Amino acid sequence: MGKTARGTLVGAVHRLPRPSLLVAVPLATVWALFAAANFMNWQRTGRPTGLGATILELTVAVFFIIRRPAFSTSSSPLAWIATTVATFGVLAGRPGAEPLWGLEPVYAALQLIGVALALVSIAALGRSFGLVAANRGIKTSGPYALVRHPLYAAYFVTQLGYMLESPTARNIAILVTVITFQLVRVHTEEQCLSADPAYRAYRARVRWRLVPHVY
Repeated sequence: MGKTARGTLVGAVHRLPRPSLLVAVPLATVWALFAAANFMNWQRTGRPTGLGATILELTVAVFFIIRRPAFSTSSSPLAWIATTVATFGVLAGRPGAEPLWGLEPVYAALQLIGVALALVSIAALGRSFGLVAANRGIKTSGPYALVRHPLYAAYFVTQLGYMLESPTARNIAILVTVITFQLVRVHTEEQCLSADPAYRAYRARVRWRLVPHVY
């Protein structure tokens, strides 16, 4: 996440313009539908369903739209598909069912913890923030000193909190799909960045991708 192109990327590379209305408008529409569904459920049940997930997706969408364009980035279809599903796939979720074991406050807190971790990770990236595999400069400070992809770990924490809060078959299927594509995304990004000697040195120092001592 958040890195650019001095070496060979996954697939061909090309210059990218800023996101156009063709991207921003559909993304805003999908987010609005997700937010509205959760807000209406909040009004009906009195539970702030999906609060953290809604905030996280809005934050990522805004930074995606206003980010600095990369000089070049991967044109690999797999990288683009994995990024899209892993980042915004949770917007296909909808509130429903009772929180697992009645622990709604725990799941709401889990989502907000994920949001906080995401904000810290984005702050560490600064103008190097991006979505599709690219090398915008190697970041090693803050949470990047612990794991190589802390922002993706933040997505997982928030998305898991949402699924436990609304454990429908639909949401569980979406979570499994999103996690699968997130792992594919990590793999394609590692391939992209490993062309940079600085990243190879960083990878040797920071062994873990998402969770210390686990993966």
